[in-house]
Amino acid sequence: MIAIPIEKGTHDSMSTKLFGNAPFFALIDPHTKIPKIVSNEGCGNGIKTANFLVQLGATSALYGYLGDGPFYVMVREGMRVYWLGKEPMPLEQAITIALEGNLIQVTPDNASAYLDPGTSSGECECGCSHA
Repeated sequence: MIAIPIEKGTHDSMSTKLFGNAPFFALIDPHTKIPKIVSNEGCGNGIKTANFLVQLGATSALYGYLGDGPFYVMVREGMRVYWLGKEPMPLEQAITIALEGNLIQVTPDNASAYLDPGTSSGECECGCSHA
């Protein structure tokens, strides 16, 4: 199941820039390609959001801006993480791109080039320890 952060709880939503502040996620089964929209129970905290997606059974996540804390939570839990780009796009377009398999997979080896929490300071502000 692919998790895509979105701005509103409808199928015509746009992807959202900030992973942990996404009010909703679209969960896509790659076989049916039909998104299930869920409210983000961890909204406002990237690590809680990452744990929420793990609990839902997501196997991969897309993002625009993501800090190292939620990234490492997802990687430790076996999820694949992909950089969607920093500009929002229609959910339908994000689904198509995800299913084509052309996104950059972010790993601990290349994370420093692709992780950016999107905050004004450039630092994660969730308040949790990321070790």
